[in-house]
Amino acid sequence: MRPPRAGSGAGLVDPRYAQRVAECLLTCGAFTVDLSLARERWFRWKSGITAPLGCDCRRVNAFPAVRALIDDALADAVRQAFPDAGYVVGVAQAGLPWATTLAGRLGLPLAYVRAQPRAPGGPLVECAPRGAGPAIVVDDVVASGETTRRAIDAISAETHLAVAGVASIANWDFPEMRAALGRWPVRALTSYPHLLDGARAAGLIDDAGVAQLSQFYADPRRYAWPG
Repeated sequence: MRPPRAGSGAGLVDPRYAQRVAECLLTCGAFTVDLSLARERWFRWKSGITAPLGCDCRRVNAFPAVRALIDDALADAVRQAFPDAGYVVGVAQAGLPWATTLAGRLGLPLAYVRAQPRAPGGPLVECAPRGAGPAIVVDDVVASGETTRRAIDAISAETHLAVAGVASIANWDFPEMRAALGRWPVRALTSYPHLLDGARAAGLIDDAGVAQLSQFYADPRRYAWPG
């Protein structure tokens, strides 16, 4: 019997694109998982979590057709989820290419949030956004939500923009993320369960691996990896 899915992602992902984008990320090697990987070679995420899986959407740039597919999907999904969006704000660094293309597709002005100010005490938000139009915050992958929340805090502190929601290529839908970003609508093209399904179909993990990674999904910071 197949183990239960890690989570449904209901309300988070656009069902028109979730599985297709997951397959694209696997095909490009952007999402990788290897439970046999030695611990010293595990991925260290921006949030500090270490795990034998990771997602680097920058790898998609080596596959122009896939990049175009994901750009099209993101633009369409954001139009559907946030029809009144007036601004696109990218989160440095990996979110910037996606935000730039999205702003061009939607015909919206673009700003971005730096990881660090240019000078001590300087602003984080660049491109001098004006007005109070609803802004969509864009990143490539959202895990704990910490980076996205810091970006939203900077937007609130330094501009008059109202954050309408968050959009990304992938969002792991972790409990920590839901707590950090619970005030805003959060949308993604794909999520953890879809990528686990794709990894299993590709032979990267078996049913036991899906079960183990589903347990990790439930509480990633406290999960005790065997061995």
